[in-house]
Amino acid sequence: MNRFYRFGIFGLLMIMFLGWMINCTGTKTASHTPSFIHLNTSEVITSDWIDANQWVTTTVFGLPARTCELTSKQLSPSLLEENQLYVYSKIDEQVHPMPFNIRQNSAELRFDYTMPTPSTLKIVMIGLKGNLKPMGEQQYRYVLIPNSLVKKSPINMGDYEMVKTAFHLED
Repeated sequence: MNRFYRFGIFGLLMIMFLGWMINCTGTKTASHTPSFIHLNTSEVITSDWIDANQWVTTTVFGLPARTCELTSKQLSPSLLEENQLYVYSKIDEQVHPMPFNIRQNSAELRFDYTMPTPSTLKIVMIGLKGNLKPMGEQQYRYVLIPNSLVKKSPINMGDYEMVKTAFHLED
């Protein structure tokens, strides 16, 4: 009788182990980029790429920094309440969602933005490590997307190419 119990317990353990192994293989899914749902992009507001050429040297938390103010009447308080603001930076033809850090040679720079007044977008470049040197040609663009549209869209707003395609933005 003792042998029978051992055999039964061993058999149950083997069945559970095999079931677990089969279950761990998972299912295969096709790897493709998601097709975009049709979004009403008529209410999306964008700026052109704006050159940042009027930099002011300052400090932020004791770190060397440079700021540049970009003004736009489209950045009104009512629009900022009803829309989500996304800012993108183009440095030497490479686009980054703000805020972001860049390492260049032995320096590390932090790019961020603030809005001291509703119609002013202040770009801030902070030298975190090394020398604060001007980078290549810099341009900035903002995109205002209605809050209702942001909630519906499955878009990664950090991927500018995906944003450009989904919201039909032109460079």
